[in-house]
Amino acid sequence: MQVITKSIPRSTSWISTSVPEHQIQTGEVKSFNSSYLVNNLVSPVRFYDAVRRIPSKAIVIEIAPHGLMQALLKRSLHAESDCISLMNKKESDNLHYFMSNIGKLFTLGLTLDLKKLYPPIEYPVGTGTPMLSPGIKWDHAREWVVPSWGEFLPDSSLFTKTISKWHIFYFIGMIN
Repeated sequence: MQVITKSIPRSTSWISTSVPEHQIQTGEVKSFNSSYLVNNLVSPVRFYDAVRRIPSKAIVIEIAPHGLMQALLKRSLHAESDCISLMNKKESDNLHYFMSNIGKLFTLGLTLDLKKLYPPIEYPVGTGTPMLSPGIKWDHAREWVVPSWGEFLPDSSLFTKTISKWHIFYFIGMIN
């Protein structure tokens, strides 16, 4: 078991359900630390007071083992607000659920540092690191007709009217 030894100042956007509004910036509850967590466990939940302080057009992220409060939050928040839960105990694949909702946060305009989700890469990469290329297999079951340059644009006069001759030679070299 680890003990929280550092006190981290809470941001101004942090809304607590265990601290009355008049005590938010006083005493030990103005920082996130072990005292705050103990206060959170032993104090009554002031859900209505907390929801009342959430501004319109807010993105509310429920951090819990299960998104139990989603329905209540959606009914209580402003219509322009969005509510996201990161976990759902009914999901068979919570990693997929979590990553899908991280994607939703991105589409809502949040800037996310996804590198923090993965362990750091140490260079040079070890010799035992598997390569990606063996995992990529081309499906040659279907054949696709690839047109040659002459079939690509049968009316070359269309090309000569829109771009210079130098560009035509450049494109001829690029397309077989």
